[in-house]
Amino acid sequence: MVPFDDVASLLAAVASGSVSLTVAEAGGPHHTSSVRAVLQLREAFPAHALVAWCDLRRIDTGQLLELARAGIQDIVREEQDELPHIFSRILATARQRSVASQIVVLLEDLVPRRLRPMLEHGLEHAGEHIDRDEFAAVFGMTRRTLHNRFLRAGLPSPRPFLTWCRLLVASALLEQPGHTLDSVAGVLDFPDGGSLGQYLRRYTGSNVTQLRDRGILHTTIGALRSQLAELAEAARTAAATELGAASDAPTDSVASDTTANPAPKPTPNTTHSLPLPGVRG
Repeated sequence: MVPFDDVASLLAAVASGSVSLTVAEAGGPHHTSSVRAVLQLREAFPAHALVAWCDLRRIDTGQLLELARAGIQDIVREEQDELPHIFSRILATARQRSVASQIVVLLEDLVPRRLRPMLEHGLEHAGEHIDRDEFAAVFGMTRRTLHNRFLRAGLPSPRPFLTWCRLLVASALLEQPGHTLDSVAGVLDFPDGGSLGQYLRRYTGSNVTQLRDRGILHTTIGALRSQLAELAEAARTAAATELGAASDAPTDSVASDTTANPAPKPTPNTTHSLPLPGVRG
């Protein structure tokens, strides 16, 4: 851990890539200045990992809420041991949450509001193997129901959707200083950097060098937009074909039948009635 006396030097260090996690002291005499620094960091670097260091016995609920609103993603208690391990775990989690929040904002026009919790879950758990049944169960539905909801919204089915989530997070991480294909592959549970590169090329049509030149996250989102446009066009074509088939169906069969076989005229003192559903005469 490297202490910083002023926000300007901290912002410069984050910009250079030499700082990947910022720990802000909370609840003590420097609480107000810490919150102010967190707000500036979050505005300047939306994907930067931010955690608070505090004594939970001496911090009140209002201060915790203030930290959460400022952009703190996790809390480290002063009395905890194994700090290197804890910071390593928190760094990975906080960074992924930051990246997920950034991507959700960029995809607001693509993913309907009712499906955004699925998007957030897929992004925040991009480093885990998520089974489709488990993914659906998180939201209290079956895999088939989730599949149908995605298709109705013009989104890929759950399996490719989750792969897109992993690649979007990978693209965002690769844009941060100090990240390589191998390091991101390790965070997101790809076999190696080569495998991650192959997935990116398969889904975006570009290799990593080309992606870096164009902006990795921007290009990956563009590839997703293109796929969604293709899905929408395919859905429109299918609907038009179905409508055309329905309009070409013969419509005069009923008329011809009634002409050839006119209904018998009711005889006097005869009662005609329709049977009620579920009632036998």
